[in-house]
Amino acid sequence: MFLVSLSTTLPACQAVAAGPPTLAELQRSAHAGDPWAQLNLGAAYDHGMAGVPRDSSRALRWYRKAAEQGLAKAQFNLAHCLVVGCDGGVDARQARIWMRRAAEQGMADAQFLLGVMLAEGLGGDVDRAQARHWLQKAVVGGQADAAQYLSQLD
Repeated sequence: MFLVSLSTTLPACQAVAAGPPTLAELQRSAHAGDPWAQLNLGAAYDHGMAGVPRDSSRALRWYRKAAEQGLAKAQFNLAHCLVVGCDGGVDARQARIWMRRAAEQGMADAQFLLGVMLAEGLGGDVDRAQARHWLQKAVVGGQADAAQYLSQLD
């Protein structure tokens, strides 16, 4: 149901016994500042899961809270929302900044999409040299589409 279980922060013996968090537990943890809970609550609002209605603006807020704490998956999700306008507004420049932060942490999907953004000038100037750099990193990281995009770039 959730992207990442809160149980990843618990010792293994507690994780098995605790099971997935309830919505109330997830909300409490998110409000207390747990970035994984914030990411999962953002995903719940983004996709209308876990008993919450789909609400893109709330998803964006929770993704941003987790992203600001350095969580690469949240930075990626925030960037994706900003580039596609999940809450009705598009901010490609900010999307590129957040995508770079996730890419710098080694997230292959973020490296791929940052490469695409750089190659196509989404959120800033076209920079084919940097696009190649990030696409090559994505290839090494096992991102499925990076090699094909890189070959089309040349």
